[in-house]
Amino acid sequence: MNYLVVGMGKTGESTAHFLLDRGEKVFGYDDQKKWNDISSKILNHRSFSPLRPIDLSKLNWSKIQECIVSPGIPSHHPVLAKCEQERIPIVSEVELACRMLKFPLIGITGSNGKSTTVALIGHILNQAGLTVFVGGNFGTPLIDSISFQCSYQWGVVELSSFQLERIVKARFQIAGILNLAPNHLDRHQTFRDYFMQKQNIFLNQKKEDVAVVNFSNPSWHTQLCSMLSSSIIPVTCFGQLLEGFYWKNQKIVERFEGKERTIDCHHWQLPGEHNRENLLFATAICRAVGVEVEHIEESLLSFQGLNHRIQKIAEINGILFYDDSKSTTPASTCAAIHSLNGHIILLLGGRSKIQDFSELTRNLTPEKIKTVILFGEDRELIYNFIPESIPTYLFPTLDEAFTKVRSLSVPGDCVLLSPACTSWDQYTNYQERGEHFFRLVYGNQ
Repeated sequence: MNYLVVGMGKTGESTAHFLLDRGEKVFGYDDQKKWNDISSKILNHRSFSPLRPIDLSKLNWSKIQECIVSPGIPSHHPVLAKCEQERIPIVSEVELACRMLKFPLIGITGSNGKSTTVALIGHILNQAGLTVFVGGNFGTPLIDSISFQCSYQWGVVELSSFQLERIVKARFQIAGILNLAPNHLDRHQTFRDYFMQKQNIFLNQKKEDVAVVNFSNPSWHTQLCSMLSSSIIPVTCFGQLLEGFYWKNQKIVERFEGKERTIDCHHWQLPGEHNRENLLFATAICRAVGVEVEHIEESLLSFQGLNHRIQKIAEINGILFYDDSKSTTPASTCAAIHSLNGHIILLLGGRSKIQDFSELTRNLTPEKIKTVILFGEDRELIYNFIPESIPTYLFPTLDEAFTKVRSLSVPGDCVLLSPACTSWDQYTNYQERGEHFFRLVYGNQ
């Protein structure tokens, strides 16, 4: 068969490798990446054809059986529009992978906290002695798991709205939406459209499958429950539930059919209410898999969290430095702010996914925030949402912003990089931005 892979980043390369290894013909297209940045194994393969924009008009579209689109490619992209015009099926890499998987999947989506939750579930299952693939939008693409010489008992995958947009038959035996906040509205246009893409994670569940639903937000959990055909496990950080999992006094209460068990969480090391939510979801899912309470409690001792997620990277001359480069929305930045104590010097900026940063306005108070320092492409847009009571400075780059940090910070301050924006204006990804921040911190001791 002939396949068209659109987007030749990490996911696109994994998809092309997978197809080429199986003797398929692959056409690769990417209007951002230079071909000399593509893996030579792919580029030099006799069955791979790189396409430039000029080549598209000469392509025999009738010979393309299917298009595999990478997560970062917008649905209105001209190549996808051409595929639709030619009636070529368009699917995600996740959909392609699910056709050949031999192990059940746990799927996690949401606006914030996906990566931490996926990593935590994988950690707990591994500690319990299960062989687990962990990846998806976070880490290793799911398609790679098929080529690994390993008999996985479960797969735990992070799923973005972009990946769920092109789901057809992919099934997640256990699935959950952590939370929902306005995100990627540059692509989805409306919050309702964003919600509709997210709920695709439950699309192909059967009666024996499990849906973990966050009852902390009544505005959408009711709608979700009405369309689910699988078993529902409720979770909430606020109040108690007649059935489900809820938080109470540093413990998680598990209540079903009038019986209660508690999971002791005093060893949980990650700060913030949002991380309690992540822990609740992970616990509910691991219990659904069959993990004993004792294994969950023991696992919390050794889980350190992820890089670039409210990660304390230094304490220098009494000043704390936190890297939260993963925060690319106002909601995740607000969660980081409320996880830390006052006197915060907040570094914000990059390329925005939304135009409305009013959530920041409500959460940036003089009691918590000493100074805001804006940098990057959309610094002036964000500036309009910073309260006048908070001193604010604007700079084109993180280097210049950090120079201001050095002149303002004193012992007792907390410097937090939590940009509320993507890194794509000046960096390849949030990891690169976080690593730059790390170098600035340690290069200016």
